[in-house]
Amino acid sequence: MASKVRYTPGKDGLNIEALKNYSQSNSSEKPAQWRELFLVWVLSTLVLLVFLPNILDKLNPVTGDEPFYLVTAISLLQDHDINEANNYANHDYWQFSPSCQEMSQPDWGMVGEIPIKNVPGVLAPGLRDDCDIKSLPLKALSTLPPHNSKGVIRPGMYTKHGLGLSFLIAPAYALGNRPMVVVFIIALTALLGVNLWLLAFEITGKRRVAWITWLIMQFSAPLLCFAFLIFPATPAALFLIYSWRRIRLSVLAQKQGFSEWQPNGPFRAFLIGSSLALLPWLHSLYLSLSIMLFLYWWWGGRSVLRTLWQKVVRKETLAWPAIGPAGWSPLAVAWLLVPLILSGALFCSYYLYYYGSPLPNTQDHAGFAQPTEIPFGLMGLLFDQKYGLLVYCPLYLLALSGLWLLWQRKSDPAETNVRRNDLTWIALVSLPYLLIIADYNQWWGEWCPPARYLVPILPLLAVPLAMALTELNGKFFKAFLGVAGLWTLAASALFMYNPHLMYNWQTAKPAVSILWLEANFDFLTNFHLARLVPSYVTNLDINGKQANWLAALIWLAAAVLVSLWLINSRREEY
Repeated sequence: MASKVRYTPGKDGLNIEALKNYSQSNSSEKPAQWRELFLVWVLSTLVLLVFLPNILDKLNPVTGDEPFYLVTAISLLQDHDINEANNYANHDYWQFSPSCQEMSQPDWGMVGEIPIKNVPGVLAPGLRDDCDIKSLPLKALSTLPPHNSKGVIRPGMYTKHGLGLSFLIAPAYALGNRPMVVVFIIALTALLGVNLWLLAFEITGKRRVAWITWLIMQFSAPLLCFAFLIFPATPAALFLIYSWRRIRLSVLAQKQGFSEWQPNGPFRAFLIGSSLALLPWLHSLYLSLSIMLFLYWWWGGRSVLRTLWQKVVRKETLAWPAIGPAGWSPLAVAWLLVPLILSGALFCSYYLYYYGSPLPNTQDHAGFAQPTEIPFGLMGLLFDQKYGLLVYCPLYLLALSGLWLLWQRKSDPAETNVRRNDLTWIALVSLPYLLIIADYNQWWGEWCPPARYLVPILPLLAVPLAMALTELNGKFFKAFLGVAGLWTLAASALFMYNPHLMYNWQTAKPAVSILWLEANFDFLTNFHLARLVPSYVTNLDINGKQANWLAALIWLAAAVLVSLWLINSRREEY
């Protein structure tokens, strides 16, 4: 039986040391060292940089929403404003358009459909038209249609996308155009990897589990895909995981009675507050994440259900934090609140000035379906053949199994309380956002890699994933780890080899990765793989444009059965 630390104050000096090690296990492993965290960041960066030349070569020019963040950054740098009318009139987006030499390469941009060819470039709006290349329709593609915002009450042309990412990438763009911006996104992704490693180590106290968790999440879809794309999802994921794990450490210290030890001083408090303040600027939808993270901090991580029970049923008088939670110094509270107050005032003023209302503008989005459509959106986010998380990284089934492990009662009441509190606040932070996304009319994200809208909250799954890797064992667990690991590795390798395969569109054709496999492997040519994987976006031609409910039910049932079998594969010491 593995020994466990029971976090009770005054027992001995080992308890406070165990808490400072951020571990739930009385492990002999040393606390995390700065040099190994630096190693995680360096390894993440170097591996991603290896893939960068191929990404820049194949995904050129930027497509989807990416060019519009760059145009806003150009407006900030050149005009020092956010009115982009002159930038579109002057074709400033040609600054990051492929050069004439690049577009002169053989088969440039001729991606095709079946198979999706692994050739340089992609034909997309915004190409420069001053090149003498007869084989390309440069004149027809020379204009980039702007994503201008609706409902603006000020003269000019303004982007419908959040301003936060453009402000973040502007210095990198000034240093080296689009390539340097992608390097900057890679650096942020590497920082995200450091936080994934740390969170897994803080949960389990095991380096092996931290390294495996980092490998699985850092180098699989969707985090791997968005490491090279100019989207707000990766910075949002970094801000969320950093603030959540730092608040959790403070909550853990208070719950175990170590009020004399506060893991977040003024500097870290400022970083937490800045993370929460920046999230809504990346996308107004991330406001829900900021609000729930702020409640996590302000409420001191208390159990919501227990608090409601005490307040409503037992009619107890509860002490609410006046300014900040217990254990935080007034200086730390001030440093956390200052960026929130300043950013909040600026955020409301921005919308009031440009839209006439202090609330975020809702006219620029696709709208929402009836709440009854939420289950279909949730299933699509997991199982859709073009955009589903588990289709491209089935290893996340371990994380879903780990959610149950967090809820299960342990022999040590203190450990049970910590686990269930983690699960509660993972749910409270992520569920409001997840339900909004599932109800969104375009929950798949349109032209983008899989699981685009899950990226900001995905790092929180490092908690149950690390728990599953720690506590699950047995032949079935090892077999699943091997098969799902190879599946995930193959999908990641395919995306890095031919980045065109990351992108799908809401057509009646199957996923482009399925089409590529059938076109390049003879034994799959007539296998009709697309019939075996559900589609929640459109009814596919291959299914007679009918909903393939059988595949949808089989995938859901298989996921549930595998999760239950994994949960049953417990180590003897647990």
